[in-house]
Amino acid sequence: MALGHYQQTAQAVSGSTLLGGFQLGIAATAGIFEAGSMATILGIGNLTDFTENIEMTTTQAGNSNEPDKAVANHTLTIAFELLEFYPPKWDIIRGGSLDTENSATAATYLVGGTGSTNVFSTGGLSAIEAKAYKFLNKKLVAGSTVETALVVYKAKIEAGMIITPKSDHDTDSVMVMPFTLTGELDTARTAGDQLYIIESELGI
Repeated sequence: MALGHYQQTAQAVSGSTLLGGFQLGIAATAGIFEAGSMATILGIGNLTDFTENIEMTTTQAGNSNEPDKAVANHTLTIAFELLEFYPPKWDIIRGGSLDTENSATAATYLVGGTGSTNVFSTGGLSAIEAKAYKFLNKKLVAGSTVETALVVYKAKIEAGMIITPKSDHDTDSVMVMPFTLTGELDTARTAGDQLYIIESELGI
């Protein structure tokens, strides 16, 4: 006996399903992306988390009802993974002031290396510079490319380097490099447009 199917709903807005991952881009200055630009593309990777965090006020008088809620703190947690082991990109992501990075310089600690190396070192107290980040998704809808962009105006690195090598015999032996950022309010912008923006052609 066939089971009945009830309360079926078709897609309300045609073509509004987001598929696949995102291209990762970073601008040298917080809030600055030229129109249509990805600035510096970070390489092969996966956007794994994009979570808006809203902390509400908790003020309450002892002799009255709780007042209307208001936003006390408004941030964004962003996490992504890179597959390319490339120190110059790490330095850009981490703000450029936290580390010392030299591209194509002579090796010191390699045992069998003879050519030039990329050198990345860190350690010490320093300010971390905020950067602007863009995450771009592209999908095909009826043969046409449709784009969705997530732009974070001002974000800083939140967690240190995580290096987790894999076995040569692992089913997928490529090591991923995870990064976690915190997006904060860019108060130089108009209220209501200080944290991030989403532009999408989905459903148009």
